[in-house]
Amino acid sequence: MNIKFVYQEAHEILRQARSILVVSHRKPDGDTLGAACAVLNYARSIGKDAVGFCVDVLPEQYRYIPGTERYANDPSVFLTARPDVIAVFDASDLAFAGVLDFIAAVPHQPTIINFDHHATNVRFGDINALNVTASSTAEVVYDFLNAGGVEITREIATCLLTGILTDTGSFSNPATTASSLEAASDLLRRGASIHEVARRLMRNKPLKALHLWGAVLARLKYDERLGVATTAIFRKDLEESGVEDEHVEGLSNFLNSFLNAKVVLVLKELPGGLVKGSFRTADEIDVSAIAKLMGGGGHKKAAGFTAQGRIVEGEKGWRVE
Repeated sequence: MNIKFVYQEAHEILRQARSILVVSHRKPDGDTLGAACAVLNYARSIGKDAVGFCVDVLPEQYRYIPGTERYANDPSVFLTARPDVIAVFDASDLAFAGVLDFIAAVPHQPTIINFDHHATNVRFGDINALNVTASSTAEVVYDFLNAGGVEITREIATCLLTGILTDTGSFSNPATTASSLEAASDLLRRGASIHEVARRLMRNKPLKALHLWGAVLARLKYDERLGVATTAIFRKDLEESGVEDEHVEGLSNFLNSFLNAKVVLVLKELPGGLVKGSFRTADEIDVSAIAKLMGGGGHKKAAGFTAQGRIVEGEKGWRVE
């Protein structure tokens, strides 16, 4: 279906709704929150009862985004809000968003709108606003709002610029396109401050976090035959340093920007015997295909997975067993 018709259908559904619940995926980043909060602010501007949900508590660094103050992480909101529409942002499927069981338990049947830009998206929505050529889900929402003639306020512009800067690595990675730069330029004209958003996203690391980054960088291993660089973050690293999870996010992007490797893989221990893997590449390799083999997904240049196991050190790299 033509994406413009999809956007039109999504607008009609939102305008007819009484109550709207926007959902950001677990372990939220600036794209899922920025895109979701843009729609939340738009929905409230047209008189809708709109709230947000994320299964995880929002990191403090994103609390500046207008609309995050209306977020909950208590799943009872799926029942108390009685949403006509549930809009999910930047998630390939409902399990990744962390809401599969919560939506299944809703006694009525809300319309699900799926906003995303991942090629691995399984099209789980009643309406699938999906554009795999977009730099970010925020760019998808930017196009969606423009297609409906919505006035993009300063607050909405801040939300959307956050998402675009997050997924383009502040216009430094392969997700950066002419359309993402044009969208960002328009958002600046509408009142968003690129300096403030960039400061919030990047200049937010306490000294102890940089010390931890140093320890993780010291673990780097490189397999010359495969062109793969790997490193590991252990639970004890975070516990002993007192560093929050949010302050080690972005390490894979950092390595991909500066390291001369075909593929970067950062492995991180999670509670419950799980390991999270984050792939990045500036090469022509499709890392989403690799991540998919591990039960994950993402983009050709940036993908990830979560697997049961433990991190094991080898001579040429770190792996999950």
